Amino acid sequence: MPVVFHRDPHAFAAAARDVASRSPCSEAFVAIWCAGLARRPPAPGVTWLLATARNGNANALVMQHGPNPLLLEHSDPEAAREVAHALADRGHPVPGVDGSETACAAFAEAWRERTGRVTVERVRMRHHALERVSPVPAPPGSARVAGAEDLAWLVEAHDAFVAEAKVPPALQGTERLVRERIDDGRMRVWHDGRTVSFLGLNLVDGGHARVGPVYTPPARRGRGYATALVAAASSELLERGARRVCLTTDLANPVSNAIYARVGYRPVDETVGRDFVDP
Repeated sequence: MPVVFHRDPHAFAAAARDVASRSPCSEAFVAIWCAGLARRPPAPGVTWLLATARNGNANALVMQHGPNPLLLEHSDPEAAREVAHALADRGHPVPGVDGSETACAAFAEAWRERTGRVTVERVRMRHHALERVSPVPAPPGSARVAGAEDLAWLVEAHDAFVAEAKVPPALQGTERLVRERIDDGRMRVWHDGRTVSFLGLNLVDGGHARVGPVYTPPARRGRGYATALVAAASSELLERGARRVCLTTDLANPVSNAIYARVGYRPVDETVGRDFVDP
């Protein structure tokens, strides 16, 4: 069966179910990603890609937004190779890949065969899931839904997060991204006389939920704000019907991994991010 390129996020989600369901965090991520595309399609001129592939009993899914790396999740290696061949044949630019070690390795090898480009490791990530929140110390202040009054602070803090975490900036610009998330009720802040920490959250049909990003400016760290905010947001999502709550951490950041473990998050799986470069 050839690689199938999808324009309908819902059709893609159905076709990708076999791969997405291999991990509860992948399942949540794909569901939330597709719901977001359906709710707010990319602006004209912004490229995006949804594809599935089958090679015998092997399956793959691929997602891409703008010039960002392809997301392969836990695709089978044989099918990931089929996707690489199809994209190379189309001349589709691929700056990098994120997903399981085996999926990324298979795609990278096929891409090297077709394009001559090789990969360098960018990041290793761990996905966590929570079904019950553990009690954590309560710092001064409280969590609340982010509002328009938080916009300026959130834009500055989000830009700082992007720079520190070395993640791609929002294609639509930070201010528009933050406005959309505020309007959708998808941001929470911790307030202690002033706004001191923020996080994003998502909950879609089927009980799929994620928390992230999470950020506290350096001057406000070490006081338990992020831990308490993650605990409060996770409790809220469970109360609103989430089956579990997922989040992703950088394995190179032991502080964030320890914070989430205290809240009740448990490791599910690990993935790798690799960028393509000229040899």
